Amino acid sequence: MFSFRCAPSIVLTVLSSAVIAQGDVPFDLEHIGDPAALKNALNAVREADKLAATGGLHYAEAIALYMKAYALNPDNAELNAKIGLCHLNGGQRHKALSWFQDALSLSPAMPRIHFLTAMAYQLNAKWDEAIAEYEAHLQRTAGPGDPEPLYNTADQHIAECRVGKALMAEPVDVRVENLGPSINSDQADYGVLIAPDGGALYFTSRRPSVNGRINKATNAYFEDVYVCRADENGGWTKPSSLPPPVNSAINDAAVSLFDSGRSMVLYRDVNGSGDLFTLRRSREGWGAPEKLGPNIDTKSHESSAWPTADGHWLYFVSDRPDAGGQGGQDIYRSPWDPLANEWGPAEDLGPTINTPFDEDGIFVSPDGGTIYFSSKGHSGMGGFDIYRSQLINGRWTAPENMGWPINSPDDDLFFVLAPDGHTGYFSSLRAGGLGEDDLYRVTFPQDGKTAETMSAPVR
Repeated sequence: MFSFRCAPSIVLTVLSSAVIAQGDVPFDLEHIGDPAALKNALNAVREADKLAATGGLHYAEAIALYMKAYALNPDNAELNAKIGLCHLNGGQRHKALSWFQDALSLSPAMPRIHFLTAMAYQLNAKWDEAIAEYEAHLQRTAGPGDPEPLYNTADQHIAECRVGKALMAEPVDVRVENLGPSINSDQADYGVLIAPDGGALYFTSRRPSVNGRINKATNAYFEDVYVCRADENGGWTKPSSLPPPVNSAINDAAVSLFDSGRSMVLYRDVNGSGDLFTLRRSREGWGAPEKLGPNIDTKSHESSAWPTADGHWLYFVSDRPDAGGQGGQDIYRSPWDPLANEWGPAEDLGPTINTPFDEDGIFVSPDGGTIYFSSKGHSGMGGFDIYRSQLINGRWTAPENMGWPINSPDDDLFFVLAPDGHTGYFSSLRAGGLGEDDLYRVTFPQDGKTAETMSAPVR
């Protein structure tokens, strides 16, 4: 896992087919009659391969170079697959589908192409087509399996597609809206926090406007915290970055807001690991970050946290080993110890909530009786899905998938409820967004009205 909270896209590769299919046109002099044009195209592909290997911000540059070769020879299966991979790893993942479809049509025997096409179908919520391609992949890979574990997960993805198909057939009564280009950018935007009085919207972004520095480990911009203020027209002002000590030269992310908006939990990666800090706001601004203590911050990665309104518990996410967890990132909670003036020993929420896969993005309702979180391990439709669970008689209920269209085939994370109780915010990487993760608002029905017939939220 990388140091910033919103993990980058998975790295995928495709293997060249040893046999040229009938429709697959190679890049050679026999098929490309112009030696100079062929040389330029091959040089462009080599440079694009180098950029694609570094990932992050270079995927768009790689696509531009691949397209120079594509203009000369659009019927090369491997080239189509490479362009598809750049889209699949980039900020507009759903755009990979047409490229994989063409690669599959040109070279059906290309290794991994059925899996990649299936994944692209899944990301576009084309469930039946995705299942068919995953099954085709399974038929062609019987035996020891692929050396890369991802390509051995077709059965898991088929199960996700069946869940997605069922949830999409019975959508929940909500209205989901992208917050639009005045707030979202073409980089990752996530983690909305709403001030209790509704006067400010905080979020985290990897846009370049603070210092333009690029994280060498991920080839992406460092993340920083931004704020929008409520304006007189019922909307939000243009986002502005918070000054130090909130933002620093490394990754900074706002993960929760409490104490009537006077305190914030901040994620910051220190020496390559993620830790959680508390900041308190006065008339002069936000104070210096303070660590949450040894029972919370460890040498492991702590990525998300939310205190209960009464201050008795802190729920947080960590991948700490040998702490009673279920595997991957788990959700823990720690009680406040007033005598020691610190958070007490952490307890894992147990296998009802946590899975062998990752959980993240914890939010606790104001009454402390309901948690909202994202997971890759429960019955979802792909990536992280958002779930809720209630604490009844000291036990957590089985997590409930929040359903379509809140959840999508890709990552849906960091759900929070606004103070009004019927508006929520979350981040998602889905078709129709501006690029990578975008911020979305969800309106729930109230007063006997459906979500679609209710007036739009003021903000």
